[in-house]
Amino acid sequence: MKILFLHPPWPGEGYGLRSQNRWPRKRGDKTNRYPILLCYVATLLKENGYDVKYIDSVIQDFDLKRTLDEVGAFDPDVIFIETATPTYAYDLKVVNKIKDRFDVKVLMAGSHVTKFPEKTVENSKVDVVIKGEMDQTTLNVVNAIKKKRSLKKVKGICFMDGDDIVNNEPAELIKDLDTLPFPDRDLIPHEWYIEGHVRNFPFTFVMAARGCPNKCTFCLWPHVYYGHSVRVRSAKNVVDELEWLIKRYGMEEVFFDEGTFNISKKRVVEFCDEILRRDVNIVWSCSGRVDCVDLEMLQLMKQAGCKLICYGVESANPRTLEKTNKKIDVGQTERAVKLTKLAGIICHVNLMVGFPWETKAEMDNTINFGLKLEADTVQYSLVFPHPGSEMYDQAIENDWFYSDVLNDCSKFDMTSGPVLKTIIPREEMKDIVSNAHAKFFLRPSYVLSQVAKIKNYEDFKYTFRGAKSIIKGKILFKKDD
Repeated sequence: MKILFLHPPWPGEGYGLRSQNRWPRKRGDKTNRYPILLCYVATLLKENGYDVKYIDSVIQDFDLKRTLDEVGAFDPDVIFIETATPTYAYDLKVVNKIKDRFDVKVLMAGSHVTKFPEKTVENSKVDVVIKGEMDQTTLNVVNAIKKKRSLKKVKGICFMDGDDIVNNEPAELIKDLDTLPFPDRDLIPHEWYIEGHVRNFPFTFVMAARGCPNKCTFCLWPHVYYGHSVRVRSAKNVVDELEWLIKRYGMEEVFFDEGTFNISKKRVVEFCDEILRRDVNIVWSCSGRVDCVDLEMLQLMKQAGCKLICYGVESANPRTLEKTNKKIDVGQTERAVKLTKLAGIICHVNLMVGFPWETKAEMDNTINFGLKLEADTVQYSLVFPHPGSEMYDQAIENDWFYSDVLNDCSKFDMTSGPVLKTIIPREEMKDIVSNAHAKFFLRPSYVLSQVAKIKNYEDFKYTFRGAKSIIKGKILFKKDD
């Protein structure tokens, strides 16, 4: 059987990625994350004897016509599409066109359809919705289709049986992640996907854990996919993959794409010790929490190759940190930034503005906090609570969404301005993130520090690439306004 994993075109200008982004969005350039969860699914099917192909119409610049032609050329038996909230309505139209033209089963996965499985199969030509974690469930569905067995006993799916909706109970999460094959970067080319901070190539993403124990109300994946459970691959298994990546692809840098790398000091120490014991030479970065760091651990991370840590700080306001169940405070953030830089690790901080309860002074406080922190880089974002997050349900209950948002999911692509009502008029809120970034990146002290880091042509290319990405993003944002 032939299985096609399809990332359909993203309508309009810009480049969007549905898979792997906690807040799927559109960008002005092709700086997109590697769809590693999708690759896990595709690799698992390939390992079980299926003929698997991957098409990324966004990265490959295929319009819908070219996409359909490519589908026809492969002639698959099953097509797997991972949808996302901003493109959900469009993706259903793509499915309709596929079903009208080809005799094929269409499976659809993603957080949006996990939240609304019955609505999806009732109002579209999607054959099966894959709910939650996708790997084993997708394999079970494809095996059933191949053997012409009923889907009624396959957990974790929703489908139409005649005129009836069958919404099966959730599937169990994979207990031992070490049993999964390493994602096949030949199947989904690693060179198609990149992060803006990368300096060493070849580069790819690695996932060493799934889930997060924390319950931040705005966060999507831990809530809708994993029920806030955490499963961690063994240090040996992760370093085995790193060695395999180096040997097979000459990999020089990776990013650990998971919610919280430093969920415990023990886990971090075991991983770093394994890298050092086996003398694995690779640069790596990760995401972390500010309340789970100390200098000893950070110095060990640096010694083991850690280049950068992304901290989800989100707000400088105690009221917002409490309301979003973030369970950190400003002092912990300041300490983490200081210690990270002291250890010689690049420190990146994520901040959000536009929570519906915040005053103008509170929003300004968060923006100014980013300026005072002295982190190496800061990313400001508007608040976009996607379906499946706790805050989405809160927003429905409290009438926080603008009325047009609930009738047009494309508003969640982060280029059309805010989706939540705030004390600041919507038109003014559209510029708040751009203005905040300008305040940070155009400070004379910051510009001079970046210029001082340019020692050679490679440094220049890196700095120029980052500036171009920011400018393209702002142009796209303004155009869509």
